[in-house]
Amino acid sequence: MEAYEYMSASTSQLKLPSYSPSLPSPDYSVKPADDERLLDQTLRASREANSLFIKKAGKTTVALNDQEEGATTPKYGRNADISGNLFFEQSHSILDITLNVEGKLETMVSDAGGRTSHLLRLSQSLWSHSTSPGATCPDQLEFNVTLPTTFNHNGESGPLPPSYHVNYFSMPSLFVRASYQLHLVITRTRHQKMGIFTKTKHILVPFTYLPRTRPHRPIIPSPGFFSSVKTSPEEWYQAVSTLKTRPKATIDPVNAHLFIPGGRIYGMKDAIPFHLQLSGKTCSLQHLFSEAGLDRITSIDSHNTAASDRPARKNSKPLIRVYILRQTSIAGSRDAWKNSVISEGTLWPTPPDLCPCCSYDSVCSEGHVDWEGELQCGEGVTVGGFTAANVTVKDFIVLSLTPPEPSRSQLQEMQMTIPIRLVTESWAETTGGDHRDSMASQFAM
Repeated sequence: MEAYEYMSASTSQLKLPSYSPSLPSPDYSVKPADDERLLDQTLRASREANSLFIKKAGKTTVALNDQEEGATTPKYGRNADISGNLFFEQSHSILDITLNVEGKLETMVSDAGGRTSHLLRLSQSLWSHSTSPGATCPDQLEFNVTLPTTFNHNGESGPLPPSYHVNYFSMPSLFVRASYQLHLVITRTRHQKMGIFTKTKHILVPFTYLPRTRPHRPIIPSPGFFSSVKTSPEEWYQAVSTLKTRPKATIDPVNAHLFIPGGRIYGMKDAIPFHLQLSGKTCSLQHLFSEAGLDRITSIDSHNTAASDRPARKNSKPLIRVYILRQTSIAGSRDAWKNSVISEGTLWPTPPDLCPCCSYDSVCSEGHVDWEGELQCGEGVTVGGFTAANVTVKDFIVLSLTPPEPSRSQLQEMQMTIPIRLVTESWAETTGGDHRDSMASQFAM
C-alpha cells in the first residue's frame, strides 16, 4: 500500500511538456506544382462526360448535359440524371411541353410471332398554359429526370436491362431489341388569335442505357500457372471433362482440365487467362495428335490449331478451340435461342512436350500436354449478360476438342462449357468511378 501511494505521489508531480502550435496543412491540388512531378496515375476507363449533346429539330434545340465529346448518341448509366435545356424559337406560340422517357423490349421469332414489353414510361410536364394563365412560355427551359434502376413485368421487379440489339437471320430467325428514348411533345397554336387550331410536334432522341458493373474480385496476375495454382489454388476455377472413346476402341479416354480465374466474373476489356491440360495414356494422346505429329500443337491464328510442320486439312475443324459463346434466348409458347461467338482464344504450348516413347505393343504410361491461353472480347462487345421479361442473355467459356478425321477416330468429339458473367468494368478501374456502379458480388446465371 505504501509503495502504491509513493508511486502515485511521484507521478502526480510530473508536468507535461509544452507544445508549439502546429503548422497549417499544405494546400493540395490534383495537378502537380512547378517543383513537383507526377509519379503514377490510374487512367479512367472512359472519357470525361462533361460535354453537351445537341439536337436541333425545327424551332426547338435539345441540349443534354454530361455527355462524351463527339458522341453520336447520348449515354446514361444506372440511376442517372437526364438533365439538359430546351431552347425555343417563337416560344410565344407554345401551349404545352411534355417530356417522356420511354423504354421497350421487342422480341420476334419467325415461327412464333413478336412481342413488346414496356420497360420504362416516365412523363414530366415542363410547361403548360393551363397552369400559367396569361404567361408566355420562356425561350429556355431546364429539365431533369432520374432513371429508375428497376422495371416491373407481370408483377415482378427486375433490373432495367441495358440497350441491346441482335438480329439472327438464319431460320428460325430471332430478333431482340431493348431501346430507350426521350420523347418531347410540343403543342403550339397555328394562329395567335385563333388558339383553337393547334399543331403538335414530336421530337425523339434515342439514348443508350448502359449500367456499369464491376467484378467482386480481381484477376490475379501470376508469372505462371503451375506456381500460381500451388500457392493460390482458390484463384482458379477448374472444369473437368472426358474425351470419350468409341465402342470397341483400343485406347483409353483422354481427360481435359480447363482452369480459368476463380471469380468467373470478368470485365469485357479484361484479358482472361486460362490453362488447358490434356492427360491420359500416352497412346491415347499420340492417337489424338496422330495427324499433327508428336510435336506440340501450336496456335496459328485466333481460332485454328494445327501442327507446326504440317498444313491443316481444308475445311477441318480446329483440334483445340477455346472461345466465349453468347446465348440469346426468348421464352414463350415456343422457346427459341441463338448462339454467337464473341471472343476467340489464343493458345501457346508450355513445356514439357509429350514424349513419343510409348509404343502400341507395350504398356502405356501416363502423360499430359499443357497450353496456356488468353481470351479477350472485341470492341463490339459492350453489354454483359442480363435477364429481362422473356429475354435472357448468357455467356460461357467453351472448350472444344475435335480429333483429326472425327468419323474414323477412336476418340469422340468433346465440348465443355463454363458459365461466366461479363461486366462493363474491370476490377482495377476504380479511379473516378461512379458511386452508382454495381459490384457483381455474386455469380448467378
